[in-house]
Amino acid sequence: MVSEVDPLIESIYRWLDVSGVLLMGTIGGTIARQRGYDIIGFFFIAMFSALGGGMIRDVLINRGTVAAMSQPEYLYLAFAGALIARFVYFKGKTWEHLQAHGDALVSALWAGTGTVKALTYGLPVVPCIMMGVFTATGGSMIRDVCMGREPAVFGGNQPIVIPAAVCSVIVLAGNGLGFLAWGMILGPVASFALALLGYWTGWRVSTDQEWAPVNETAAQVAVLARKAEDKSRAVGRRLEPRRLRSWRHKQMENALERRIAREIREGKRPAEAQAAANEFLEEFNSEVAQLSEASQVAADAGEKGASESAAETGSTVLSTFANDIGMDLAGDSYQDKPDHQRMLDAILADDKLTDELIDKLVEKYDKRQPGANA
Repeated sequence: MVSEVDPLIESIYRWLDVSGVLLMGTIGGTIARQRGYDIIGFFFIAMFSALGGGMIRDVLINRGTVAAMSQPEYLYLAFAGALIARFVYFKGKTWEHLQAHGDALVSALWAGTGTVKALTYGLPVVPCIMMGVFTATGGSMIRDVCMGREPAVFGGNQPIVIPAAVCSVIVLAGNGLGFLAWGMILGPVASFALALLGYWTGWRVSTDQEWAPVNETAAQVAVLARKAEDKSRAVGRRLEPRRLRSWRHKQMENALERRIAREIREGKRPAEAQAAANEFLEEFNSEVAQLSEASQVAADAGEKGASESAAETGSTVLSTFANDIGMDLAGDSYQDKPDHQRMLDAILADDKLTDELIDKLVEKYDKRQPGANA
């Protein structure tokens, strides 16, 4: 339900509304001159600028004849503005300031009138705000489209939609509180002030294409997840008994000694077999230690570079020595996968399986040596 409005305020709105039609018609005609249009272009651009927003509003409300058609004075004033612009060439800084201030004032008033008309026909809150915005900005959008330009309200220009929406909200709040007259006064004033703020301070709505808070939040969550994972692995390394890791290494060494004995029985010289085993064991322990050190740096520092280094080193060692079974000999790449741990311990507890594991690791190591494929 629409609150009663003082007849004086309605009269003021009426006179400012028709004055706005004349002013916007003149602005539209001036823009047509700048584009090099003939008198027909002057009339059309003036009409779109002055009446386009109200036409969109009335068509969407769909209650009776469009006001610009049922009240011919609107068309007369729009065409009068076109003629004024045709016979007088408005230009220079003074005209720019007058145009900006006039546009801001008229848009503020039209946002109020559009909202009040939507209230009159009983539209809900959001459609009322839309009607206020369309009334204030629809004319400029139609004008820009007809002139082959991107509508200025879409970004990078002086804000118009936000001030119009603010005006509509204030008018709706005033009506809801039973003070529609005050809303019709304060709404346009606030809208006009915001529009001038954008004009004089250069305030613009951000058009940063890369700004995406959801994506940024997802990336931050991923970083936190990686840090939590690193910490959990560090806890796992601390909790895993040292005696168990020592037992694993001892089982590996015993299997390596059996391999040396087997190679000697097969005819390989003892010194050569021992040297090859020592070289393999030294390389193996070196790379496992390197994995341990890099992983500890990532866990303690939590820095991106260290974490990537640890991940790269860990991937190299594990893919080289134990990718086939997902094992963790040193406990330094500990992941919360007890099945892998149990599988590894089961292998190391069986001498035959441990010997097969050593054979696979030595085979992988030999393939890495220079000239292995020669």
